[in-house]
Amino acid sequence: MKALFRPATLLLAPLLLLGATDEKPRLTFQGLGSIEIGTSEAVLQKRGFSDPYRSADSQADEEYTACHYLSNETEYPGVHFMINDGLLVRIDIGANDAAIVWKSLSGASIGMTETEIVSLYDDWIKIDHHPYLDDAGSYLILDSGDGLYKMIFETATSDGSGEQFSSKPSRGPNANKRVTDFRAGLAGPVNYIEGCS
Repeated sequence: MKALFRPATLLLAPLLLLGATDEKPRLTFQGLGSIEIGTSEAVLQKRGFSDPYRSADSQADEEYTACHYLSNETEYPGVHFMINDGLLVRIDIGANDAAIVWKSLSGASIGMTETEIVSLYDDWIKIDHHPYLDDAGSYLILDSGDGLYKMIFETATSDGSGEQFSSKPSRGPNANKRVTDFRAGLAGPVNYIEGCS
């Protein structure tokens, strides 16, 4: 009986592997997989998160204590976790190795066009101007129903120029602008333009 079972298992193994994926957790308003907004910095550190820029001088700095980033490049390459007063408040996904694709729950990812993002979220998304890129970029903003959480997709033209656009902010999605990074978490910290500021 064992001899018959082994060849059958070997024949089925490739079929089982076809259904298996190396899917990464997806970003939501409230976290990235098992990493949830509100998790303490101490818990994240126990899970291998650290601040590669932390120094003995910064540990006593009030500004640093109030807001800084942690990362775990082994499990979450290209993802940065904002800590505010000891708690995780925001998760940022930036450009990284092309082989690693982080997505939102609905499937949005870096490199997608504004048109593609809007098709995923329809009337839930608001298009706003980019604070630094003028017409060469946009903020695509999702708010949670209760207003506590937010997700922002930053977009830019591939060459960073806005010459093909009018001087007014986009009124609709633009197929020439692509997502360069995105972030989610508590609404206040997600609104910070330059990380902790």
